[in-house]
Amino acid sequence: MKTVFVGFIGNSGVGKTTLIEKLIKVFASKGYRVGAVKHDAHKFEIDYPGKDSYRMKHAGAWRVVLSSEDKLAIIENREKEKPLDEMRKLFYDCDFVFIEGYKLGDLPKVEVHRDEVSKDWYIKKGIKDIVLAVSDRIYDLPVPVFLFDEINRIVFFVESLKKNEDT
Repeated sequence: MKTVFVGFIGNSGVGKTTLIEKLIKVFASKGYRVGAVKHDAHKFEIDYPGKDSYRMKHAGAWRVVLSSEDKLAIIENREKEKPLDEMRKLFYDCDFVFIEGYKLGDLPKVEVHRDEVSKDWYIKKGIKDIVLAVSDRIYDLPVPVFLFDEINRIVFFVESLKKNEDT
């Protein structure tokens, strides 16, 4: 099985997460196994005081793994950000992985744009590998442009990326 990784890029507040959430629901309902990566440019804390895993981490553990019958989470210190190529290995059993962020990553990207929020188009700034744009109105761009409510067209387009990878 070839996993298809698709990035979603755009300014904060344009609707990247909402679009990814809708796509995950549709793809999962079609029987695909879907993964997701959220790039966070800020420091985040996944754990909180009082939880055993938090206590272990803050006692000095470099890596803590939370494991149960139906979930697995890894909390690990990093000296630098883990490269996207290394994270791809985590999704070996997925059909599609939707990645929010990593605008400079080597993967096909969907640029998400909303007039009231977006400053300019990344595709016009030379960001590479943009294959589709999703916006609140149609623009003349060198890639197809779909509206936010054209979810079935977006799904079809993303599915075609898998068909191209598999051939």
